[in-house]
Amino acid sequence: MGDRSGVGLVECAILEALESLGARPGRHRRSATVLDAVQERIGLAPGYAYEVLLDLARPWQMPVLLVDGQGNFGTRGNDPAANYRYTEAGLSRAGELVLAAERGDLPPVPVGLINGNVYREGLRPPFRPLAVIEALRELIRRPRVTGKDLTSIVGPPCFLNGCIVTGDFAAMAAGRPTILRLQARVTVSDDHHHVVIEDFPPNANPDEVMTTLAGRASMRAWAAEHPGLYGRTHLPLAELRDESSSRQGDLLVCVPSPGATVEQLREQLMDVYGVYTTVRVDLPRPLPTMLRNWVRAHPAEGLLTGLVTLEEAVRNQPDRN
Repeated sequence: MGDRSGVGLVECAILEALESLGARPGRHRRSATVLDAVQERIGLAPGYAYEVLLDLARPWQMPVLLVDGQGNFGTRGNDPAANYRYTEAGLSRAGELVLAAERGDLPPVPVGLINGNVYREGLRPPFRPLAVIEALRELIRRPRVTGKDLTSIVGPPCFLNGCIVTGDFAAMAAGRPTILRLQARVTVSDDHHHVVIEDFPPNANPDEVMTTLAGRASMRAWAAEHPGLYGRTHLPLAELRDESSSRQGDLLVCVPSPGATVEQLREQLMDVYGVYTTVRVDLPRPLPTMLRNWVRAHPAEGLLTGLVTLEEAVRNQPDRN
């Protein structure tokens, strides 16, 4: 990965290809042309590189977006991205910063530390960008700040789409393998007539979740023969509506069956896989050590300038909904 950004080699190759084609912020180039340039640089076939290119532009995949996509880049559901012949891409402001940092034109920016790599089934989770930036600033101000304080500033992994993350954060921060549970937000409506599911985990497919919920709500022929299993898997669901929109994001509305309360339905929905998912994480070193190593590797004055520039780029990212 890049020494001055922490961004992976394939990701950097894609950013370099975009830059070589003049695909700067606000200027897009055909994805097919970009992928041809990537193949020339590192020999990676377009079909493989396109998946990474899509990740770099998808707001549910990583906190700091490095590519600005134009066209159908797909959804978390069953709507796949259009073929690379029909989409366009350009560098985001953060993508520009990564390349400038790697060349030495700008101070280092800890984008790889923030984004992690679980979006491609890696083991490093993402963190809140502004929290990582603040932790590094604190470390520069107070080199003897404790690891506990640094971990507290960074906080738990954050996927920035609103899903709830739980797990043994202390073990994760200490560099031990950990399983995180990612939970969609499942809430009872103000009028107590239905349950709302939103902010799905980034590795969940809302369309498949809807199919699963509908299947578990329907009557099964074997219900009388296996009442125990039926009782554990059946959902008291009278109506299921997909009210997703570009403004609200993925959103499912669940109306309980007669005789069931919204609270009962909510509790059962939270145990359906897809409404929750899991992800394994394993930092290469304890989190405080990773932060200290980043500061040791780069002059403090330049690093502070890079953090300011990155913070501005993060704050100016488009709304993720």
